[in-house]
Amino acid sequence: MNRPRILFIHALTSLLLAPLAALHATEGNSYFGLSSFQSRPTGFFRLAKTHERHHLVTPDGHAYLALGINHLDMLQQPAAKGLHVRGDAAWQEFWSRTLRPQFIDWNLTTLGYGAPAPLRTKAPWFATIMLAAIEKHRSDPKRDSPNGYHFPDVFDPAWVKDVTERITKVAAPLRNNPFVIGYFWTDTPTWDLIKTRALRGTEWVSALRGLPPAAPGRQAYAAFLETCYANRLDDLNEIYGLALTSLDQLRDANLTAIAVGRHVVQEDDDAFLAQIARRFYDVVGKAQRQADPNHLVFGDRYLAGDAPESVLKAATPWIDAVAVQPGDRYSPLYPASTHFPEADMDRLHAVTGKPVLVCDHTISFPTAEHPRTIFEQMPNEAAAAKATADFLRATFAKPYMLGYLRCQYIDRPANHGRGLRQGILRSDGTPRDTFVRVYREGFATALKRLKELAP
Repeated sequence: MNRPRILFIHALTSLLLAPLAALHATEGNSYFGLSSFQSRPTGFFRLAKTHERHHLVTPDGHAYLALGINHLDMLQQPAAKGLHVRGDAAWQEFWSRTLRPQFIDWNLTTLGYGAPAPLRTKAPWFATIMLAAIEKHRSDPKRDSPNGYHFPDVFDPAWVKDVTERITKVAAPLRNNPFVIGYFWTDTPTWDLIKTRALRGTEWVSALRGLPPAAPGRQAYAAFLETCYANRLDDLNEIYGLALTSLDQLRDANLTAIAVGRHVVQEDDDAFLAQIARRFYDVVGKAQRQADPNHLVFGDRYLAGDAPESVLKAATPWIDAVAVQPGDRYSPLYPASTHFPEADMDRLHAVTGKPVLVCDHTISFPTAEHPRTIFEQMPNEAAAAKATADFLRATFAKPYMLGYLRCQYIDRPANHGRGLRQGILRSDGTPRDTFVRVYREGFATALKRLKELAP
């Protein structure tokens, strides 16, 4: 057999035996996009749609899906035993020897959010800005304590000034950074009134209702009720248990003993929540665009099951895509992470008309050393890997999906004794090969599907 024929057979055999992962995104370009899928470069990440499939486009014009792992910065935490990385030189070495090869092999395209500063010119990443201390995971149940929750008075000029300054401080220095994909705002904000009331014992409307009469939010709430019950003072008194003789007395009335469970009060509260949401997103959206008009805005990282329609509609003018975290181990109020919440995902896309990004997700499993983990568990590693593969398959079957970010790169303890933040790497830096294979193949399939759409 002649040498050219031998080389051909060898090359064909190698191709046939190569894993699906060989069809990866990186192809050697700076932003880990699909080099063979070229379009107009703009210098920043943008959205595009090809044959009804939504996707991103890199600054240099290549089709792109955001596929990554969040919280790489946790490698900086000292570990009693195991891998940790500290200092610029150590991060550069870790990138060259470990992380970049993993990007190529695992079909990763982004550092996600929580990217260490020394790596932010190595691969694309997401910036984050916490806008309100209303995250679901707020560790302290005491309102207004240092780590507790706080529903801000969005009608107060002092809040407008504060949040605008905080947005500007983060976004203005990044406005010309081509490696920034876009911005995430508050992580898992608690918007839904009924679910938040079950979780906290209060919610945003009740928080403003309970402010002093002179507070801007309390005044806005009183004005809202005056409008709703114009020429209906008797109805107002009956529904709210009041004894007012005129509507203008609402501004000084005690409104803290209202039966919030009554369906009419709930309808009013939902309507006022929509006003809160419009005010909130109008303020932060304008501040964001003014500080950085160049980058995409993914908005709040909604917890699946906690994004009321009125809130989504208020956010829509100010966001480019919807970010969502499916799963919450701690409360049955929200869908579990172990199954793709198809109806909720479809609703996010339908209400906003925007593409969707899974911004933080994992499915974990117990071990002898760590029986408790954050996020929901499957009985064992094999079951968790299969559920993850099914989740990825369902995710990228949706043409509106822009990507998937896994929660946690390396094992680290969760705060307050909540168990383990289970990574794709064990604490000693060794990969969980079963999960590596799932992500490698799942990401490769998504990229292959996008690549096939190239004109």
